[in-house]
Amino acid sequence: MSVLKNKSHDLPSQTGFSIVELMISISLGLLVLAAVLKIFTASMEGVHLQSAFSRVQENGRLATELIIRDIRGADYWGCVGDIDEITNNLNTTDSDYDASVLPTAGDGIGGSNDVTSQTISSINVKDNTDTLILRGASSISGVTVTTPYMPTTAAVLHINTGSSIAKGDIILISDCQEADLFSNTQQNTPTNGNIGHNTGNLASGINNIRNTLSHTYGGNAQILKPYSKQYFIGVNSAGSDSLYRADNGVANELVRGINNLQIMYGEDTNANGSINIFTATPTNMDQVLSIRVNLTSESGESTPGSPLERTYQTTANIRNRTLQ
Repeated sequence: MSVLKNKSHDLPSQTGFSIVELMISISLGLLVLAAVLKIFTASMEGVHLQSAFSRVQENGRLATELIIRDIRGADYWGCVGDIDEITNNLNTTDSDYDASVLPTAGDGIGGSNDVTSQTISSINVKDNTDTLILRGASSISGVTVTTPYMPTTAAVLHINTGSSIAKGDIILISDCQEADLFSNTQQNTPTNGNIGHNTGNLASGINNIRNTLSHTYGGNAQILKPYSKQYFIGVNSAGSDSLYRADNGVANELVRGINNLQIMYGEDTNANGSINIFTATPTNMDQVLSIRVNLTSESGESTPGSPLERTYQTTANIRNRTLQ
């Protein structure tokens, strides 16, 4: 006869972690977690810093390139070459006439040093920064003067058909003798390429004070549109600083994060064709041959310590003055 034995006494004893072991395990886990968090935080700060640095570089280079490109092309008036040789046929008493954006207002180059309490096209200009005005005339792509050429100074200008010149557009016609500024009073159609310069009441635009040009123009004449570009630092809709450009009096935000603009003018004071001095307040803008631009780009982000800043300095020749 067999006898059953209770084998529970043969099982090995089971015990849990002691409180000391548990505390050591938790402490080690917290140390590992803290190390991981520190590495993650350092990595995020590095990414954030790199992003801010890239933004500073990108904005600074873009802003510099925009200004320098316009400096190089400023003060171009076609073959006539000189703003003083332009005959202004516009009615200066017209309510739409704005002398500040037209080439007869003065030099092809202008600006203000360390402005205070100034507004451009409803945008507040940042105090103690400079403004830069660049004027000139740009060619209208594909537009040429065609036959029949003007028999009289009051005759219509014939151009190739399909042009983009609208009634009321301000036009500069220029050859190597003279240049005329006037409003186009002719309604162009795809089959009628004409430009008029009559007096009368335009529904939109500036009226002409006379209908005769300074002389008759032929096939060597250029048809251009005058422009005025004014660069400045303004306060944007977010309350921060941006580089603005007012095109013919209408301001547009170009690059955010640009918080300072300082301009120096390279002046030829003795008319020998070379620059004698760089100054913020030249005695004669007609003697300025180059412009030095200093602008500061800011990251606009919270980085360890403070936002990143970098100042860019570039000098560009006014090609239409130095290559003549």
